[in-house]
Amino acid sequence: MTELAGRVAVVTGAASGIGLALAERFARAGLRVALADVEEGALRRAGERLSSTGAEVLCVTTDVSEASQMDRLAERVADEFGAAHLVCLNAGVSGGGGPIETLTAEDWDWALQVNLWGVIHGLRVFLGELKARDEGHVVLTSSIAGLACFPGAGPYHASKHAVAAIAETLFHELAAAGSNVGVSCLCPGLVDTRFPESDRNRPDRLRNPDGDAPGSEGEDSARRAAPEIFRRGASPEHVAECVFEAVSRRRFWVYTDEMHAELLRARHRAIENAGDPPTEFGALDGY
Repeated sequence: MTELAGRVAVVTGAASGIGLALAERFARAGLRVALADVEEGALRRAGERLSSTGAEVLCVTTDVSEASQMDRLAERVADEFGAAHLVCLNAGVSGGGGPIETLTAEDWDWALQVNLWGVIHGLRVFLGELKARDEGHVVLTSSIAGLACFPGAGPYHASKHAVAAIAETLFHELAAAGSNVGVSCLCPGLVDTRFPESDRNRPDRLRNPDGDAPGSEGEDSARRAAPEIFRRGASPEHVAECVFEAVSRRRFWVYTDEMHAELLRARHRAIENAGDPPTEFGALDGY
């Protein structure tokens, strides 16, 4: 997908962080950009920020976990911008943290409904039209945590591994069909965003009935350290540039740094040799 100017991009999770940086990068390339996010105020401010640069912007408050709201997003994009050409299903949350036996059904639901079902709903409402026109590109945001695992983040790992599996399955399906639609799987490492604070958007229906019970001393320490650890990461603008290049070159895997390369190599060596998973996590040690 090399001709981008004048086309339509849709970005979920676009009010801040990686999503906003993607929207800004696409707007600079001349695309009209539809921004979707559950945070209405932040979404409005993001739209104003892009519009002030001369970009053509559509903002649609959207909870990606709700099928009906994703239907409405697709309808608004079609009515106001026409056909989408570049679809970035990027919205994500950290999900419940802690040892697996301590997690509630609500912890799992929150991570899976946003991170996984947000992608499923997005593909359901946009992919068919892309394939019918036989052009365009889809970017699915997984994570390094979708390719390797560390303790205390079971729901997040499960959701992001599933996204990577969906992206790879879609790649094979498009190839088998001889389709010109491209797909990329974005696997960021640490990125300097408010991701550790994503609980701010956790809806009441998915909050734990008894509130957030205090964790162990180690778990509480990890939560306190998370913002500082993520501030060491790549900038959202760097991630957006990586994605833009991948879309332009029709590249499937999109990595944002080399910090986690040895972790991935160690995991794959363990798989090949039927060994135990690695227990050193590189940049994520101590998280």
